[in-house]
Amino acid sequence: MSRSSSRRSAASSGAQLYAVLQRVRPVHELAARAVEAGLADTALTVPLRAVLERVHAHGPQTVPAIARSLYVTRQGVQALVDRGRDLGLVETVPNPAHRRSHLVVLTPAGNDLFDTVRADELARLDVVASGLDPVDVAAAVRVLDHLILSLEGLTHPQTPTTSTDPAERSTR
Repeated sequence: MSRSSSRRSAASSGAQLYAVLQRVRPVHELAARAVEAGLADTALTVPLRAVLERVHAHGPQTVPAIARSLYVTRQGVQALVDRGRDLGLVETVPNPAHRRSHLVVLTPAGNDLFDTVRADELARLDVVASGLDPVDVAAAVRVLDHLILSLEGLTHPQTPTTSTDPAERSTR
């Protein structure tokens, strides 16, 4: 392959990824609105729901670990944890690995509420998924995982990830 065709190929690949990234914001915004609509009868906000999801999926975590995994500030997560604690959805417990950094855990009420919210979301997503080929969905997940890892590397090149699965990274 010639050098110029190699550059064109890379440029078109970059342009194709740019087209994907152009669609991420509308998908994110619309998904947030759909989630928010599903939370209307609860005390949850979309950001607090995200914190509950992290702890539900990955177990007790520190506020900094949750913040890193959600790509938000530690202070923002701390405010959400404080709100969740006020609502009786989370609590903090001593961290055996670090005296001054507590672990955030779901209370039984928080676990039950998250399970209910998630079941409702999955039922609504089943309707959306009915028009999609599962192979295409799996490919989309692979592409988005690659983008997350690669973009993270561009923004934090000195920080190695602990997992190749973006959903799993919470202990960097």
